[in-house]
Amino acid sequence: MESRKRITEEDLLVTEALISESFGRLKKSVARAPSCALGSVSGTIRRHPFAAAAAALAGGLAAYVIIKRLTSQGAVTAQKKERNRPDLMMEMLSLLLPLAAPHIASYIQKYVGRILSAESS
Repeated sequence: MESRKRITEEDLLVTEALISESFGRLKKSVARAPSCALGSVSGTIRRHPFAAAAAALAGGLAAYVIIKRLTSQGAVTAQKKERNRPDLMMEMLSLLLPLAAPHIASYIQKYVGRILSAESS
């Protein structure tokens, strides 16, 4: 059996001070996280305004289509029987998404990579 050093009150006070300091740094990091994230987003938008506009447009179109499909499930089946002409919005979206998807995916991948590399350093 090995002999261990007894824990003194001074050891406890030092440990408590280190924990307190670490917790203070954690609180600062959490408080600054939203402003850091928004700052990096606004910087990216300033550097790449067209890519940001395209990503926002594609995201808005995707959200519109998803919401439209979720809210009109019952009406869609009845309208499909009556309608011969395909939906113009879906035609445009089916033509645009394959062109924009690789660009949007690479943009998001680079952005997330920059965020993760900044956090690790």
